Amino acid sequence: METLTNSMLCTLIHLTKNQLESKRQEISNLSQYTTKVIRESYNAEVEELMAIKDILDSVLKLHDDKSRSTKK
Repeated sequence: METLTNSMLCTLIHLTKNQLESKRQEISNLSQYTTKVIRESYNAEVEELMAIKDILDSVLKLHDDKSRSTKK
């Protein structure tokens, strides 16, 4: 009976190790996915801010051009 119990414990340990490895892999995949999503979100925000900056630069240039033509 003791041998059977030891065998069952070894099987349980083996199954537990496999489940832990599976969970580690899932966490790794989630981590990679999360990093990708954060990077894409960051890049999208940077692109949006750059577009806003370009628009503001254009408005400022237009305003400066109107100010110069009014002064003449």
